[in-house]
Amino acid sequence: LNKLNLTRTYTPEELEQINKYLKVRTNFENGRLISLPQTPIAHEAVVHEISRQLGNWNIDTCQNGVVTTSQGAFNFSTTAPRKIRAPHVAFISADTYNSLNAKQLWTLHGRPFTPIFVAEVVNSTSDQILNEVDNRFKNDYFAMGTSVELGWLIDAKNSMICTYKKNNNEIIRNNCKWEDLDGGDTLPGFTLNISIIENIVSQDCDEIEDKCPYCGSHFAQVFAMLKHIASVHIVVK
Repeated sequence: LNKLNLTRTYTPEELEQINKYLKVRTNFENGRLISLPQTPIAHEAVVHEISRQLGNWNIDTCQNGVVTTSQGAFNFSTTAPRKIRAPHVAFISADTYNSLNAKQLWTLHGRPFTPIFVAEVVNSTSDQILNEVDNRFKNDYFAMGTSVELGWLIDAKNSMICTYKKNNNEIIRNNCKWEDLDGGDTLPGFTLNISIIENIVSQDCDEIEDKCPYCGSHFAQVFAMLKHIASVHIVVK
């Protein structure tokens, strides 16, 4: 494996065997291995927090589905060749998971199945990175025949959120405010608490406190204070 040829086209059987011994994350596309770089700790902490909140919702609301992270791969191609992708966070409904056979559960073969929700966490240091992830959502996750209904692109370092939804055969991308995210009909009752993610990426939460001008309560981040003001002190008529 030290001399693995990333330019060679492998058979599905070879890819399955190679995958057992790989020490780095890869995607499989058109019979080729595409290596994925290791990520900084803050990036992985954000991914974990999203999956943790989603997992708690899954249990608390008795969804009985399955939450996966970047080690959980899916075949997002309903026709040959296979297109193996591992979203940073994904959610599979209970109906889908309970219908899987042993081949689908324990190998990357069998009839393709996909999650209903995917999330990607990025540090958008360039337009190229954003374009690559945008294409992944539109051409892979939301490809014709997949089950994906909702996608989130989250850049915690730059306080950026994009959502993806299907509208008939069109993929709608919305640029959202840096605020709590509602799971809508796809994840009913789930809201991603952005203030916790804000705590993860903040470097000065112990040094600077923000004070509510109305009641004097102290908050570690501006976002948390604004959320408090909106929910406690602002009356919508």
